[in-house]
Amino acid sequence: MKLFASIYIGSYETTMKVFEIGKQKGIKTIDTLKIPSDVIKDILSVGKILPETTDKLCRILNDMKRTMEGYKVDSFSIVAGPNIRLASNSLIVLEQIKVHTGFSVTVLSNSEQRFLGYQAAAAIPDFEEIISDSAVMIDVGGISLQITFFSKGKIVTTQHLSLGTVSISENLKKLGTASSNSLEQTYEMMYKELEVFKTMFLNDLEPKYMILLGVQVSAIAERLSGFTSRKVKIKDYMEFLNKINKNFIRSFESENDVYLDNKGFVEPVVMLYKALALTLNPSIVYAPGVSISEGIAYNHSYSKKWLTATHDFENDIISAAWAIAKRYGSYQPHLKALYKLSSEIFDAMKKYHGMGKRERILIQCIAILHDCGKYISLAEASNCSYTIIMASEILGLSHKERELVATTVEYNRKNVAPYEYLSDRFTQDEYIVILKLLAILKVANALDRSHKQKIKNVSMKVKDGELVISIEANSSLALEKGLFKKNADFFADIFSIKPVLKDNGKL
Repeated sequence: MKLFASIYIGSYETTMKVFEIGKQKGIKTIDTLKIPSDVIKDILSVGKILPETTDKLCRILNDMKRTMEGYKVDSFSIVAGPNIRLASNSLIVLEQIKVHTGFSVTVLSNSEQRFLGYQAAAAIPDFEEIISDSAVMIDVGGISLQITFFSKGKIVTTQHLSLGTVSISENLKKLGTASSNSLEQTYEMMYKELEVFKTMFLNDLEPKYMILLGVQVSAIAERLSGFTSRKVKIKDYMEFLNKINKNFIRSFESENDVYLDNKGFVEPVVMLYKALALTLNPSIVYAPGVSISEGIAYNHSYSKKWLTATHDFENDIISAAWAIAKRYGSYQPHLKALYKLSSEIFDAMKKYHGMGKRERILIQCIAILHDCGKYISLAEASNCSYTIIMASEILGLSHKERELVATTVEYNRKNVAPYEYLSDRFTQDEYIVILKLLAILKVANALDRSHKQKIKNVSMKVKDGELVISIEANSSLALEKGLFKKNADFFADIFSIKPVLKDNGKL
């Protein structure tokens, strides 16, 4: 049994949870501490985090540090949400936290934060059953929300919308001073955003399940609704939401002798939940009562081998990449051939390229997405591919991994920039990984240059300083062989191993 603490510095509160983690019982919460903060309010009002907010944050973190010491936790993680980067003085604030608490805070990208929430959701017992039908998973944050659509167990799309509890609350305040119809105008804005998503990405399908994630989701589900870990019919869900108002909250607090933090956010949260339900029209709503805190614990447990994930997150990455390629009209037979060939080259070179399992997933994503930019422009396919990939959420890839994929794809059709040109975006090690992945992509691509899948019965092995690619062909390989030499030379420059074709088919 291990004790682990997660600390999350969010947009409007800092949360610490202490977990018991064991192979048999999984993860169990044994203590929770939530303290409101003005981080996002400061950012939205003055563009920076004010000194008094920083001081309060440091005091909160020191209190949490003492609590962890009391529990004698085996390990802990402390992270901040991506919104902290919106503050003009974010680096100074993080340095102040380090000086006054000793904590080095990791600031998550949006992709990393959403994935942690997803890891928590994927650990619930009936998650696989839910997504095996059709489901939308809604991760509600302070500034934005993210919607992931599942169909038949696979991710179809993940989209980021500028609808968050804090941003809606601020919008209500602004409209409230100028208009008596602030609620109506805010609903109209939400419906417009959600209708665009539904039309473009769901093809007007109505998912069976709607899974709700996020700090405020968890709080309301646990404290108000009693819906936690229950599947609720949409009718009952809407009836409950329609009851929630200021009088209901006051009565609830009095009857249950509790105080609900951040009451100012309850109204925008309820409005958002209503808009989501009415637009997406699921049959069943599920609020599992998990958030990023649980996700941090699961992520740490998987990395330390304390627990084994029951969900295949790597398959999600590949499914999402295929969905993007399909959306942008990429030629599927060529992509499937390239996916297979690049994976086989990677595996054959395993002892020589020094890359691991994660890079294998990256080269597979690269193979799938390498042509997506042609949908926009044949002449500018490289630049367009980069833009599409960077603008697409691939749940499971970090922002940096997505940038590695996009950059590798970008240089498939043009000369690779020297490291000095990319040094502001990548470390030297990351730049070398890009070169290695690009070399594999180029050789694989050369083997199906005609996009006609001429080769079959491919086998590969490294022998005497050469990557011997044995093939049989069902038609002339003149085009493939012409491109292969150039790309083989680049491959040899990177790995000091020369790819050679051994054609076993006699035409």
